[in-house]
Amino acid sequence: MENGAHRPDAQHLFAVQADLRDRLLHPGRLSRESRGVAAEMLLYLDDPAACWTVCTSWLLSETGADRVDGGFARAADPVYTPRIERRRDDIELPSVLGARFHTGEEAIRTVWGAERAIVFHNAQDDRRISAPMRSALLSVGTRSKIAIALRDRGRDVGLVCVDSHRAFAWSADDCEHADHLAREVMGPILGAAQELAQGPSNAASPLPSRTCLPGLTPAETRVAELVLAGCSYKEIARKLDRSCSTIDHQLRSMRQKLGVNSTAKLMRELSQITGVPLAA
Repeated sequence: MENGAHRPDAQHLFAVQADLRDRLLHPGRLSRESRGVAAEMLLYLDDPAACWTVCTSWLLSETGADRVDGGFARAADPVYTPRIERRRDDIELPSVLGARFHTGEEAIRTVWGAERAIVFHNAQDDRRISAPMRSALLSVGTRSKIAIALRDRGRDVGLVCVDSHRAFAWSADDCEHADHLAREVMGPILGAAQELAQGPSNAASPLPSRTCLPGLTPAETRVAELVLAGCSYKEIARKLDRSCSTIDHQLRSMRQKLGVNSTAKLMRELSQITGVPLAA
């Protein structure tokens, strides 16, 4: 962990890991390869740099890229600077670590404005790339690039770029693999790692009496928080990036554990246990 970064307490770290496992690793959500990357990243959730290393190494291997780089960022930042990088050992390619890219550039605005990966097949003649940026890319050996904005639940997390010294280097499968890993794994896990490193004031607020909910899993406790806030099934599913059927299953489990037979009674029971008033 970088100097000055906050180290989360073990209980909070385990709770966040459990919530992410519940969100990401249930059957059918991810491919076998992506599940493996997610599971490994979760082992390093309290070390953002290690999380970045795991996912960029996988992208380098799976796509056959010459270089993969990334870093935490927001669309509103005036400058983007890559902070992590993996390069092939058998090809000499300059490093982009510490390079500064102005986010007012059309190419970067295009990436932030897209819901999926953006592919630049040939930096030499792509009209979205300005002359200064084209010069910068070619100077570090980048002819083609897959660029993806990382997000989690609507929050900007960072950028990841997959580079090749060859033009038109990427197949449709390469783009799909990179896009899927970035959206489904990297965004949620790196977002959580960043919040943990920044400290409690930036993390999601837990229930005041979380330890007074014996028998509930961390994932069920997160649902309980949103139930007490007055959220609907659909709102809870959207906020937690789960299906409505998963939320329904968790609420049934919570009702059974707390000995009530309706969601209204569950809300009253949770309010009494935690001392948190029900939302109006």
